[in-house]
Amino acid sequence: MKNHLLLLCIMMLGLYSFGQNEVKSQKHKITVNGNVKFANAQDKFGIQIEEKDENNEMKVVKEVKLDSQNNYSFDLDTEAPKFYRLNVYRQQTVEFYADDENLTINFRGIDTAKVIIKNPPHVHIKGGEKNNVLNLLHFANYQDYQRMIAAGQEDYKASLSDSKDWKEYASHGYDNLTIPFETEMKNIIEMYSDVPTIIKVIGTLNWKRHYEYMIAQYDRLAKMYPKLDYVQNAKRDLEAKIASVSKTDLGKLAPDFTFPDINGKQVSLSSLKGKYVLIDFWASWCGPCRLESPNVQKQYQLYKDKGFEVVSVSIDKKKEDWKKAVSQDNLKGILLLAQDSKKVMLDYTFSGIPYTVLLDKEGKIIAKDLRGEALVQKLKEIL
Repeated sequence: MKNHLLLLCIMMLGLYSFGQNEVKSQKHKITVNGNVKFANAQDKFGIQIEEKDENNEMKVVKEVKLDSQNNYSFDLDTEAPKFYRLNVYRQQTVEFYADDENLTINFRGIDTAKVIIKNPPHVHIKGGEKNNVLNLLHFANYQDYQRMIAAGQEDYKASLSDSKDWKEYASHGYDNLTIPFETEMKNIIEMYSDVPTIIKVIGTLNWKRHYEYMIAQYDRLAKMYPKLDYVQNAKRDLEAKIASVSKTDLGKLAPDFTFPDINGKQVSLSSLKGKYVLIDFWASWCGPCRLESPNVQKQYQLYKDKGFEVVSVSIDKKKEDWKKAVSQDNLKGILLLAQDSKKVMLDYTFSGIPYTVLLDKEGKIIAKDLRGEALVQKLKEIL
């Protein structure tokens, strides 16, 4: 009897172990659902789920339709946890993390306003700790963007005044946002130091100021999460980024590009050697870009007869949006459209706009990211 009981226990243990292994080998799955307040039944794209491909470009992996109540729901296999992006009518997007947290994500959607602006409200992800890290990051970015708009407005208003003190103060508006933002990022990193999604927050820091700190954080997380590729690759990606940035160091020859102008004529940057050139990267949907535009245009009018040229490079996807903004803002100078902007953004190592690069007569970079009074003073210095 004892032998039979022992054999039975061994068999049950074997079955339990098999069951456990079987569960471990199964794919994980999460459900993502939510509501879109203002839906557009005529839009064939609806809600798209996107992820980055091997070329670091977003690709659509799934499309979801809304039901009669403007609700949506879909499942994702998450055997390999990764980041995705929800894109709603190409008006609102949010990045989320798919692992072991079911998520609810609501959107405003197509607003009822007559004019749609590219300043949508913050999108909250309801789910768990890993996505709460992204919530904190997204909301910090959202607030930073609102402050950038306010700083741009003050800088523009100051430029129209006769107050030197106000102009000087307002010219540092963008720069004064950097330290508070990075302090907030470090605080989030300390609060959620063991959560894998914190990798996204670490990546927002300026490596020129925080290189050693970032490397230490990446090394620590790599030991904690040996099976997560995006964690293992973070340090390598940072080193590659640093190597790429060196291509646009001060004194380096600016990478050449060729894009169509407002009349469809192809214009190359290299054809402008012999002039001081300000490359102004912008887009119709970028509020800070268009707030800075009057200052750039004013400087162009002041110095265009002294060997100065402004090359406005829009990264708009839609030609009609670009042309409309050019007309509304009465832009002058060389107006180019980079609809496929990935290469030029990589060449000039920027991810956010407005972004400017100032070149000397030989086409070498002498200053970067000049705005407001800083641009005014630099042009006075050289022209």
